Amino acid sequence: MKNDQNISVEALRNFPTFSELTRNQLEQIISICKVHTYKKNETIFYDGDNYKGFYILLNGSIKIYKLSYDGKELILHLIKPSESFADVPLFEGGGYPVNAQAIADSVLVFVPQKEFIQLIKNNSTLCLNMLVGFAKKMRLLTQKVEDLSTKGVSNRFTKFLLDEIKKSGTDKLPEPFIRLNISKKNIASYIGTIKDTLSRLLKKLQNEKIIRISGKSIFILDLSKLKELAK
Repeated sequence: MKNDQNISVEALRNFPTFSELTRNQLEQIISICKVHTYKKNETIFYDGDNYKGFYILLNGSIKIYKLSYDGKELILHLIKPSESFADVPLFEGGGYPVNAQAIADSVLVFVPQKEFIQLIKNNSTLCLNMLVGFAKKMRLLTQKVEDLSTKGVSNRFTKFLLDEIKKSGTDKLPEPFIRLNISKKNIASYIGTIKDTLSRLLKKLQNEKIIRISGKSIFILDLSKLKELAK
């Protein structure tokens, strides 16, 4: 990990929780933050480590995961730029409840717990924004648990593709696409399967002319069919 103290108001404003704050309020937050850079595969924290604060991703990609008793990895979230993680334990203390690892070279803003709590005590807007963020995370996690327990691999993967297309902003193009910046192994873990099963599914979707793959990009040839498979 490498530390760098520079962060701009504009970069912090891209984070949804902070988007409605004034410049003065953002500068107060910046004054307590630190910017850390992590290399690919570097661990940010382990499950059970003492909680020190939460993170906002500026660049790169982070996986949030748990390990089962037999060592199997279950990816709970794939964090994209302008998203936060490890903010749910902010008010309860204790340890980090999950593991976090960079799956690409990444730049993070670290927000320390004690100093941040002091700030939000005097800022109701920031406090409400944090609560809204927590509610969204709980809803997404509940949906993920439901998908893993009731839906098949094909359904979960096609839903993953649709979500990523929307995030990439290409969903309105004649041929929507996503660029995969993470490995097939990580994607497979995220949707609750193994790499070989995912590879077979990708080949099947290509043969049915629903998608085409070029390098690390997946292009959607039949969006209607993809949406049907995701139901």
